[in-house]
Amino acid sequence: MTYLDVPFKEKDQAKALGAKWDGATRKWYVPSDLNDELEQFERWLPNDNKIQNQQACSVTDTQSGDLFTSEPLSKTKLEKPEKGAQLSVVLRNVQHALRSHFPGGLWVIAEISNINKNRGHVYLELSETNAQGQTLASCRAMIWQSNVNRLLSRFETETGSEFAVGQKVLLLAEVSFHEQYGFSFVIQDIDPSFTLGELEAKLNDIRKKLIFEGVYALNKQLSLPEDFFRIAVIAPPAAAGLGDFRADADILQSCGLCEFTYFYSAFQGEQVQTEMFSALDAIESLHASNPFDALVIIRGGGAKLDLSTLNIYDIAKRLCESKLPVLTGIGHERDNTILDEVAHTRFDTPSKVIAGIRNKIVQQAQQAKQNWLHIEQSSRLRVKHIQQSIERWDQLIDKNSQAGLFHWKNKLEPLKYQIQQQGLKSIQVSSQKLIQIQQHIQVTTNRQIEITKHDIDQQMEHVNLEAGRALSFQQNQIIQWIAFILSSGPKTQLNRGFAIAKTQQGTPIKTAQQAKMASKLNLQFIDGSLPVTVDENAAIKKN
Repeated sequence: MTYLDVPFKEKDQAKALGAKWDGATRKWYVPSDLNDELEQFERWLPNDNKIQNQQACSVTDTQSGDLFTSEPLSKTKLEKPEKGAQLSVVLRNVQHALRSHFPGGLWVIAEISNINKNRGHVYLELSETNAQGQTLASCRAMIWQSNVNRLLSRFETETGSEFAVGQKVLLLAEVSFHEQYGFSFVIQDIDPSFTLGELEAKLNDIRKKLIFEGVYALNKQLSLPEDFFRIAVIAPPAAAGLGDFRADADILQSCGLCEFTYFYSAFQGEQVQTEMFSALDAIESLHASNPFDALVIIRGGGAKLDLSTLNIYDIAKRLCESKLPVLTGIGHERDNTILDEVAHTRFDTPSKVIAGIRNKIVQQAQQAKQNWLHIEQSSRLRVKHIQQSIERWDQLIDKNSQAGLFHWKNKLEPLKYQIQQQGLKSIQVSSQKLIQIQQHIQVTTNRQIEITKHDIDQQMEHVNLEAGRALSFQQNQIIQWIAFILSSGPKTQLNRGFAIAKTQQGTPIKTAQQAKMASKLNLQFIDGSLPVTVDENAAIKKN
């Protein structure tokens, strides 16, 4: 390997010819595969080494374990001291041996255990652990400033998450060793698809284990209640998705329709399982004394790698065995976690969860309204039937009274002359009795009619009062729904911080495929729009 003295302004020329940068020594060098073409680097070679190789490396003799071999490290053979060697000499030989046997980059699988940034460079601690969590290997690595934006931007674009501690990555690394700074890797490339594949493999392992244990579909077998009155909610504190959920939930609770009890847990980081279990324990304790109807788990949309921290076997099994039906609204439609899979019902977002709950409550209210209308209609029919019955009795009494009078009149007429004296007296007595009887009958009938009419009036008044209350309540509900619909327009969404992608003709763009075909588009914000150009080589992420 031959080092070069390249001025800063000529670095691009040296790089174009194939020279590479050694971050440890902070010098440009000629790779070993270009040693036969040193003439093109002659102007940057040191004066004492114009057209010769700087040093040739050799590996350690595996039988003797000696760092010095019979092959020369340069044209001048390295002399072996009688007792030991200088540390710097030994480490330089190690450096040359490594560069000789690892002349280019190699793909390395490792986990990121630490990240530091300094002066635009990114310094990493890489490690490998076994199933018991014991560290098998570790080393340092770095991404030089010239590659940071290119590598990390592509990683974030394809994975939807920042390059972070705890991720398992596939790196194209160049071996670097310095006598002062030791061994390290210089990162040349990152394969984002490997990281995503590791996450999917983890999710698949959890799914298979739950299916094998027979608990995967337990929560889906529970029945949702006919109506919601009391619901437990688990969400990260101060999350945007929680705010969207509470916008409607607080209205339902203020109207006395449904009570929501909130429990908070981290959805990212090392505390996810501990805090989630604490929330579930609290819910189970309260459920024993004052039962909940359902358990809601929500979180706003996030990066795919951020959501991967929820793919924990113990949490998933706990939800499978939950006595409450679980409703989830984690991330977006394109995102998927094991918690979504084992839940009774999965919604795309927190807003859709509360919309489903609200619709269930509204359906029950509408059914109650229909039942009330049925009662009202039945009452009216009953009143009408009673009125018709009274009229029939009135007609029958009147008809029988007239028939009785006619009957007695005809019967007494033939005896008129025979018992005129007695007859007249008897007729008078009988007439008086008949009049009294008729008056009594009429008074009794009128009194009964008045009592019946009074009862009917009271029933009608009660029916009208309750119907008015029901109509007033529904009118208020409709006004609230209209207000909610009006508050969900594009302007409101822009005020919340969302942006709308449109073509240059003003047509909204709904998918990434449409955006790529449009080439140029406008992003509409609350205070104006900005033109943007779509990279034709950008990948379209699919579910």
